[in-house]
Amino acid sequence: MSAIAYITDSKMLELHRLNNHRTINFWRLSNNVNFSDFGPGDLVFFLSKDKEHRKGREKGIVGFGRMTHVSLASIKTMWDRYGIYNGYNSLAEFKEAILKVSKDKELPKKISGFYLENVTFFQPVYLSECGMKISSNVESYIYLKPDEVVLKLLDLGENSSDLWSDLTNNLRTIDEERMLFALGAAHRQIRDVESTEKKTKKAVKALKEYINSHPEYRFVQGSRNELYRWNANELQILFYHDRDTDMKQLIGQAALYHYYIDLYSREEVPLKFSVSDGDPTVEYHINASR
Repeated sequence: MSAIAYITDSKMLELHRLNNHRTINFWRLSNNVNFSDFGPGDLVFFLSKDKEHRKGREKGIVGFGRMTHVSLASIKTMWDRYGIYNGYNSLAEFKEAILKVSKDKELPKKISGFYLENVTFFQPVYLSECGMKISSNVESYIYLKPDEVVLKLLDLGENSSDLWSDLTNNLRTIDEERMLFALGAAHRQIRDVESTEKKTKKAVKALKEYINSHPEYRFVQGSRNELYRWNANELQILFYHDRDTDMKQLIGQAALYHYYIDLYSREEVPLKFSVSDGDPTVEYHINASR
């Protein structure tokens, strides 16, 4: 799981915040939709260039969202598709904002956009408080590394919420996003249990069918044979299992998840583990003590 901090138009963010938009189209002048080490499920933090959000010369981070997909389209198509969720009240305002940041002061034929969900806002927090230095000359975006920087940012954001955030349940979102980032960071250390490509394809097909009957489950980011669900502050991880799978491997996998999620979480997260061969009516629980 990755995260970037992107220079953001504060006027656009304020419209999203005041309208309590939890999904937005985070538009970009660039028509490049391919990022290295960044994709669906990763986090975009909003780096504000507004003077009121600065601490000295350092820009403040005022929120974030989880990216679901990237799109490339003309300005008119972007407006027809997302409307006010682009961050402006009209197409004319949208074009004006694009012209303002265009280097040649011309409207590009196409722009790209990150579609973000679980968008959350908070009072400014600063990367220097997370042990990461950022140049005041950043013009577009930076990667946020290591994982501990992102986790610290989410902690600071939760502690820097305003009344509006409290009223719109943004705190609950931050708590969930922190858990999901910890899960992704844990999987990046653990990886999937080794398997053949044929067996992995079988697992993916079976688990997709399982999700059809259990939509509360999703694939663990980066995994092809593990699902998760987050319910009532409890994290459940489901492993694909068939007759050729060594159960001892899955118990070991569960123990590693215990270790790394505890490492990345500020408090002990209730964890449960289960296995399934994809049959939506059958699920077995397994024990893996901390």
